[in-house]
Amino acid sequence: MLVPRVVDLLRSQGREDVLLMVGGIIPDDDIAVLESSGVARVFTPGASLDEIGTWLESTLDAREAQLH
Repeated sequence: MLVPRVVDLLRSQGREDVLLMVGGIIPDDDIAVLESSGVARVFTPGASLDEIGTWLESTLDAREAQLH
């Protein structure tokens, strides 16, 4: 799988701050594995741009609130 490698590379560079989201045709059994490995959110086919945008906005707002 490509995503765990990306997570490992980000960690090795000290970039745990990168918000990693993935999407596509991903088996249900793999979603929990990806999220537990460091993926913030997995979007599957059918996810609307509105859903993705809303999630991204609220997630980034929550991160910003934690910084202040």
